This record gives sequence, C-alpha cells and structure tokens, in this order.
Amino acid sequence: MTDTLVWWRPAEPMTNGPSYAAVRLAEELRNLEMPADIHHGVGIALVSVWIDLVVWTNGVSYHWWSGNTSAHGRWLYAYSPVSDPLTAARRVAVRYADLREGHPLSKLVEEAQRVLPDDRRPVDLRGQDVVSSAWPE
Repeated sequence: MTDTLVWWRPAEPMTNGPSYAAVRLAEELRNLEMPADIHHGVGIALVSVWIDLVVWTNGVSYHWWSGNTSAHGRWLYAYSPVSDPLTAARRVAVRYADLREGHPLSKLVEEAQRVLPDDRRPVDLRGQDVVSSAWPE
C-alpha cells in the first residue's frame, strides 16, 4: 500500500475566488464607515483594516486575529464564512473599535488624513469622528 496525497478541498465551491470575497468584505466595511485596503495574492486575498487587523480569505472563509491568545501564547483567530460578509464586517468592526482604543492616530497621521476623501477616512465607531472635515460644507 502506498501513501495517497489528499488535496484540501473547500467546503463550498470557489466560483468567485478570494479576490471577490475580499471585495465583498471591503464593501461592507466601507458601508460601516471603516477604511479597508485589498491585497490580492495567489489563492488568498487580504483586507487590511488597521494595526494588527488584517482579514484574509481563501474564498471560503474570512480569518483575523481575535486579539486573544491561547494558554500557550498562540494567537487565536476569528472565523466567518464568505457567504455572509455583512456579519463578518460587523465582527471585524468590533475588533477594529478595540484596536482603535489601543492604537490612536498620531497627530501627524491625523493631519495627513484631513486631505483624504471621505470614503478613505477612519471613523471612530464609538460615535466620534477621528478627524474633522477639511472640505467646505
């Protein structure tokens, strides 16, 4: 008897792939007024949100560091299926709010972001804008 190599197969077919899943999540994050940058790779896509908050997807599920560690010091990751990007975005938003408390913007970054278009500005999810509008009303 010889060893048989068994390839990993996704639970759901990846008809649209990881890039499509990343775009869907980024759209939901932007609807929640959160910044998001998408980075495409081979078989994986990343959605960068904030310091220590990068969501990656293989087209089947989203994963990000939950902020917790195991008893052995290993990072514990949160999971959400790509079939529900809205729920994933809401869960990422909770982590984003936690991280914003621990990593506020420096004054230099705040000044630089005043010139960004509205859809690229970070927003404090606790109800206060991080930066005031540089555009006339």
